[in-house]
Amino acid sequence: MTTLRQEIARWEADLENIADTSQVDNWFLEERRLAEAQHTILAFRGRILPILSAEQRHDKVIANEIEHLVDDLEDLRNDTFRTVRPTESHRQIAEAVAALRALGRVALRFERTLEDAS
Repeated sequence: MTTLRQEIARWEADLENIADTSQVDNWFLEERRLAEAQHTILAFRGRILPILSAEQRHDKVIANEIEHLVDDLEDLRNDTFRTVRPTESHRQIAEAVAALRALGRVALRFERTLEDAS
């Protein structure tokens, strides 16, 4: 079974790959933000949130905040497809991804603290 640490590291490595690919292939900013949003939604809904939910020891507040941010990110992704206000959506997607990175680090610290206490 993969650990929370492995899944977050995998997600962050994939985001770095998206950033590198977008630069090398001269993607438009909206292409990069949409790729980041889509990948983040899939990683959190498919792998990271199930791990947080399955482990009773995690702070439920962190899991709930992550879930709300992923919901918001999904709405932003959908809005980007439907509207003509890309600058605002791009900024908000970048902010949501940054917030998820921060909450992921908090969850990892919480996990580490509990492992040290055991």
